Amino acid sequence: MAFLGLALLLGFKAPSGTSAALPPAAQVRSSATPSSSTGSTAKGSGTFTGALVQDPYGQVQVQVTLVGGKITDVTAVHLPTEGRSGYISQSVAPILRGEAISAQSATIDTVSGATYTSQAYAQSLQSALDAALA
Repeated sequence: MAFLGLALLLGFKAPSGTSAALPPAAQVRSSATPSSSTGSTAKGSGTFTGALVQDPYGQVQVQVTLVGGKITDVTAVHLPTEGRSGYISQSVAPILRGEAISAQSATIDTVSGATYTSQAYAQSLQSALDAALA
């Protein structure tokens, strides 16, 4: 019975469309800035770097590429790198990338076991998207 409860707990994933607030320890360190890596000047097109977000285990920052307002790529520029947190972050980065591309927004599911990183990733992604539409 305890095994079933543990399996259910570990398999829990927040439903799509929910927004979880970052804990007080998570702070935005800088504002999002457009990257000059693309020559596009059209609103909603180009590569944009999100805010550097501090979570309890390290810094998280993403870069998003948009073409015609559509997310075509998301790259993690900074993720926690030390110890277990570093291992977890590297494991969930492709999952979070896929979630963002699939959702076409920063409203992505939290990955179980990487809650803080998932929330910081979404926050950095949202700031990059905001910069793209500014």
